[in-house]
Amino acid sequence: GDVMTAAETPKIDFDTLRARLPKEIGDDIVRLIATSPEALEDFATISTQQDVDLFNQRYSVNLVLPQEA
Repeated sequence: GDVMTAAETPKIDFDTLRARLPKEIGDDIVRLIATSPEALEDFATISTQQDVDLFNQRYSVNLVLPQEA
């Protein structure tokens, strides 16, 4: 079927993510999204401060996005 299984979800390891993400994003966040496909999905769709707040609430973290200049 068309249903994605966990095995098909590309896993990104911590080091790859750490290298890609701004230093403002803490290691705890990077570790979270490296180990949770769901968190990665949520993280990828963040676009507003409200999204950030919801992400923090859902995963009990304190994500602060770097301010866009």
